[in-house]
Parts: sequence; structure tokens; C-alpha cells
Amino acid sequence: MHPDLNTLIRAPYFDTYLKTLDSANTLECLRYSKQKFIDVISNLSNDQLDYSYQSHKWSIKELIVHLIDTEIIFNYRALRIGRESVAQKLEGFDENAYASQANLDNLNKADLIAFFSSVRDSSMLLYKTFTSEQLNRIGEASNHNVQAKALFLINAGHTLHHLNIINERYLTR
Repeated sequence: MHPDLNTLIRAPYFDTYLKTLDSANTLECLRYSKQKFIDVISNLSNDQLDYSYQSHKWSIKELIVHLIDTEIIFNYRALRIGRESVAQKLEGFDENAYASQANLDNLNKADLIAFFSSVRDSSMLLYKTFTSEQLNRIGEASNHNVQAKALFLINAGHTLHHLNIINERYLTR
């Protein structure tokens, strides 16, 4: 983890994601993790996208939608924390419930890449609309203090974390 990331206010469990980052430059991290994601996913077959390494684990396709859902939620959290003058206390979400409710039948690999790319591009544009003061604001999400800026960096680290899982657990068979 880049030493400058240690100054961020975030829940301890986010360190798993932040440890994957070699930079504290938010836009650089978001761009880099987007490209790494596209590089890996572009080379997967439909069978690989539907593969799950254990019966109770998500398929790669489900994992991709989890990344997308989470990024949308974290962007919403950043927006609420950064733009509202009163400190926010935002609820958590059940990632497994979201995954089980997603209709993936109509999404092919190109759709998944386009969906992820559009959400990530939106994240980068949203980030650019924040002032330094807004990025440094702290709110509460899932019963933990978190800084608006940290949420954008966590998006990048979350992507890299799951790409590592894809490489280690899904693509080794």
C-alpha cells in the first residue's frame, strides 16, 4: 500500500483493497484498475465467465456485477458524504442479496465490459466534480467512518483485489 494512503479515514476492512494500490493518485488508480480489469475479462470465454470455483461461490460473471454494484454504491456514498454539509450515516448493503437478485441472462461479455467501463468512467468524472474540502469530508458507512476520497480509491482497490481472486482461484483450473 502506498504510504500516502495511510492518512485516509476508512474502515479497517478496506485495507484489503487499499493494499493493492501502488499510488495515492485517485484518477491514476481508477484508470489503471479499469485497464487491468478489461485486459483480463476480454480474454475470457463464456464458459470461464460462467465458472465458479466452488458451488457456493459466485461465477466470474456474478463477481463482475458485484464490482459494478459496489462501485455504484460507493459513488453514492461519496456523493452523500462529500456534498452534504451534515455528516452522513449511511447503511450497509448485503452484497450476496444483490448478487442473487441480478438478472445476468441478458448480459454477454461485451455488455459486462461496457457496463463496468461506463460505471468506472462515471466514477472518474464524479471524482473530478469534488473540491479538496469535499473529498476530505468524513461520514459513516456501514457503521465505520470513511472519507469521501477513500471511497474512490477503494473502488480501484476492490477491482484489483477481485482480479487477483479471479487469477488465483478461477483461472488456475
